[in-house]
Formats: sequence, C-alpha cells, structure tokens
Amino acid sequence: MKRGLICKPSKYSFSVGRKVYHLIGNAMLEYKIAEYMGERGYSIEEIGKKADEILIVGGDGTILMTLQHTSKPVFPINTGRIGFLTEVEAKEAEESIKKILNREYYIEERIKIGGKIGRKSLPDASNEITIHTANVGKILSIKLYVDDVLTQSFSGDGLIISTPMGSTSYSLSAGGPIADPTLKIFIIAPIAPFRHIASSVVIPSVKKLKIKVAKPAKVVVDGMSVFDFSPRQKLEIFEAEEKARFIKIKDNFYSKVYKKLSFRYPKSL
Repeated sequence: MKRGLICKPSKYSFSVGRKVYHLIGNAMLEYKIAEYMGERGYSIEEIGKKADEILIVGGDGTILMTLQHTSKPVFPINTGRIGFLTEVEAKEAEESIKKILNREYYIEERIKIGGKIGRKSLPDASNEITIHTANVGKILSIKLYVDDVLTQSFSGDGLIISTPMGSTSYSLSAGGPIADPTLKIFIIAPIAPFRHIASSVVIPSVKKLKIKVAKPAKVVVDGMSVFDFSPRQKLEIFEAEEKARFIKIKDNFYSKVYKKLSFRYPKSL
C-alpha cells in the first residue's frame, strides 16, 4: 500500500503532519511538508497518480485542492478553522490512523460536477461551480435549462451549482439546503436574486444543465479556478465520471452538522 501525505503550509499542520508520517511509517510527501522534514518531495499531481491512499492535514481548502488532482481515497485530518469536510480532528489522528493501518474503514463515494464552456472542459468540481457577474456591482441576467427546458430566468449576483458535499459551503450561505453527501443530486442556489423571484432547486444529477448569461461573467470551480463566460457561449453542467472518495472510520455527517453548523440549545434544555 503506497500512501501520500499532503499538508496545509502552516507550522501547526506541519507538526501534525510529522506525527502522521511517523505513524504510517512511510509516505510520498508533498513538497512543502517534505521540505519541512528534510525528505524527498512530490507534487500533488504525482501523489494523486501514484499513491493508493492520501492523508490530508489541513482544512477544506487543502482537501478541495487535492481532489482536483485525484480520485484516490483521501483521509482528511482537521487543522483548519472549521474543517467540515475533514474526517477527524488532529487530536483523533493517532487512533484513526491505527484503524486505517488495520483496514478498519470503508470508502464513501461522492459525486463531482463536470462542466464545459463551449468546447472547453472545466476541472471537475467537488463542491460547486459558481457563475458570477464579471462587473462588480452590476446585475447579471441568467437563464437555467434542465434537459433543455427553461427552468429559471432571473437577475442577480450569480448562480451556484453545488454537489451534496458542497451543500454546507457557499450554497448554504446563499440559502440552499443541507444535503447528505452520498446523494446524487445537484443543488441550484441563486445568489442575491433581484426581488427574490428565484429560489433554490434540487434536481437529480442524471439531468443535464445548460446556463446562458446576458452579460460577461466568470465561472469559478471550487473557489480556485476562474474562467471567462460570455453571452455568446453556453455553460453545460453534468455529473462527472470521476468521484470524490473518502476513507471513513464512521458515518459522522449528521453529528458534524449538529456540532459545526447548528445553533444548539443550552444543555439544560
């Protein structure tokens, strides 16, 4: 079993990464943590291709960056602020890695979003693809088609097409629902629609989406990759062939929703 280790570039993450490295015995180290430890380093792309499993020490951003380069199973350890996509907190790393080494886990698959602007293919999105106005402060008119049927036509700041895994991120901030990450759906969430005439829509991921804009816009994949989108083009959205795959010790999604996202009642209640 060949494992990779990718760390957020911070002192705390590197210190946790060092402990993880010694627990698993050996691993392909990403360049930054490799430099910190004085070992040979590899790019995320190389680790994504050659490793059988990838351990990630960091937050949601580090996870999304890694998932853009691999469909191999990942096990994220939280050293970020919220780390909703992570599987365990840093203090739980040692116990969890022992279970991984003993093969006491299962693999959970989650859908990704594929996209094309004209003939140009976009990187697969694990969280969301977002359409923003290219002109700050200006309203963008958007038309959404589902299987070539016009479904929404509105003006606003933009539109989010989210996976279930991304439902707890930007989509949630725009009023979208929280969805179990194992579902096969798309969540369509308008961003600040003018006069509130558009609302979130949930559709099966087998559907094909098409989006048109009336003015120049930007398409953003997982908050990292940005592409120009003009009124002469169409944006096509579909379920990607590759999946995001997570190493799971236990199903902790609903407990994370409660602990990290909920306004909880006082213990006395």
